[in-house]
Amino acid sequence: MNFFFFLIFFLFYGDSFSQQIITVVAQPPEKKVTNDILKLPAKILANEKVQITSVVSEKIKKITFKEGKFVKKNQVLIELFDDEEQAIKKQILAEVKEAQLNYERANKLFSKGNISQTILDNRLMLKDKLNAKLDEINAKINDLKILAPFDGITSVKNYSEGSLVKPGDVITTLYDIQNLKIQANIPEKFINKINDKIIFSLRSSIDGDVSVKGKVSIIDPLIDDETRTFKIIGIIKNIDNLLKPGLMVNLTFYFKDRESFFIRENAVFNQDNISYVYLVDKKNTVLKKKVDVGLRKDGFVEIIDGLSSFDLVVYEGINKIKEGTSVKIK
Repeated sequence: MNFFFFLIFFLFYGDSFSQQIITVVAQPPEKKVTNDILKLPAKILANEKVQITSVVSEKIKKITFKEGKFVKKNQVLIELFDDEEQAIKKQILAEVKEAQLNYERANKLFSKGNISQTILDNRLMLKDKLNAKLDEINAKINDLKILAPFDGITSVKNYSEGSLVKPGDVITTLYDIQNLKIQANIPEKFINKINDKIIFSLRSSIDGDVSVKGKVSIIDPLIDDETRTFKIIGIIKNIDNLLKPGLMVNLTFYFKDRESFFIRENAVFNQDNISYVYLVDKKNTVLKKKVDVGLRKDGFVEIIDGLSSFDLVVYEGINKIKEGTSVKIK
């Protein structure tokens, strides 16, 4: 009787006795103060850039700038031949002078009642027409002097003195590099963290180790479908003009400090691109919990969502357990 009772008991409960309770190492998540640090490459652009061209067809009389040198706003860069225009201006000036004298004589005669109002008006009209012609020829002469639209550095010249230039021909390019634009593509997950108050640091290995601070000025609201990034433009002061348009540099963004939970990196496993951890409940039973991860640093991973300070996270022995397993905590 006792033998049959023992046999039946073993058949029903023998497996439970034969199972060994797995030992795991678990601990609560640690709360640490951290911040997001974003490092990425960027491209330098000139703050302003303009192609210097002519609005008329004429030969170059004189080039007054030096390639790659600084020029001031309204400084004459190129003089085109204006001999014909100067001759026309000289003739018009003589006609203007004569018309002015004729008008003054007519005005005196009119004041004495010796000529009619019509004659006086005709003399005035002729004087005004000639002054208008003088303004017109002055405008043409001004078009033959090409000025710098802003302070900047000139590029190489594409034409020499004596060359014939036509409208649209680029004689040189002028760059404003006292301030520089920094263009970068930011991952979409930072879309709500980048604003016009964010300060970034720029580092370049050109001429030693150049490091400057800058500020975001333009944020493109469009996220690129392929790269999942959005474009920003920052502004920096170009101290000693060490940085040049076209250079690639490295940017670092520092965001506000925050408190987060951190666990050991080996405690996190992925299934179907979703992150999970194993927890041990009060009955020493394993639970599988979905978590959202953030930064990874020095063997630890930030848990943005999914854990509390009372959870016991398994970080050793996870390959031996599954949800529902009974464990013993070491």
